[in-house]
Amino acid sequence: MKQLILPLDLPPTFDGRDFIVSGSNEEAYLWLIRWPNWPHRILSIYGDEGCGKTHLSHIWQCYSDSRHLTGAEFNECPLETLLEETRPFLIEDAHLIQKDEKFFHLYNHIIQSKSGLLLLSKTAPAHWDTSLPDLRSRLNSIPAFKIHAPDEELLSQVIKKQFSDLQLNVDDGVVAYLLKYVERSFESARAWVDILNRRALTRQRNITISLVRDCLQSQDLGDNYQ
Repeated sequence: MKQLILPLDLPPTFDGRDFIVSGSNEEAYLWLIRWPNWPHRILSIYGDEGCGKTHLSHIWQCYSDSRHLTGAEFNECPLETLLEETRPFLIEDAHLIQKDEKFFHLYNHIIQSKSGLLLLSKTAPAHWDTSLPDLRSRLNSIPAFKIHAPDEELLSQVIKKQFSDLQLNVDDGVVAYLLKYVERSFESARAWVDILNRRALTRQRNITISLVRDCLQSQDLGDNYQ
């Protein structure tokens, strides 16, 4: 049976108590929570979609009371407005920044004012395209930490916690069976917990390997149980 990628229809929660540290994210997490004692005022966390960057960003916002922008919003925001901001900045999808000169000025402002900037992106700043040599040297100097795809142990813990939050007692063997076939991402984990919960409620059954198998086969046929 192939791995299945499912649309996510559960609203994600980003409470710091829900974040599970593992080998795939530990380095980024430990650097993040050192705030405001960063040796460099700017930090980059990067990785593929669904690796947990957004969850970490919400944790940092609680620490820093930062102003949140997307890369696209940064492109549209006047530089004067940015430079008047006294709070740290968090820029999500920072790889979409297109205004090199504006970002160069923001970088210098962050360093000079001893504020802070967290960049979330798919790739490290050192790999971003820029035609400004001075910006290139600054991008290369930003400490960057990758969040790797969640390993099986991390996803297992995440799924168990989500079932527990729903007050469902699901056997470890069921979780292990599910992980053999689903996409290794947090979005997929949340989606499958929702699907299995709804199917169990509809059929008034416990969540067992048999129920998981039925859902996997049905999903392979395109039935999302909406």
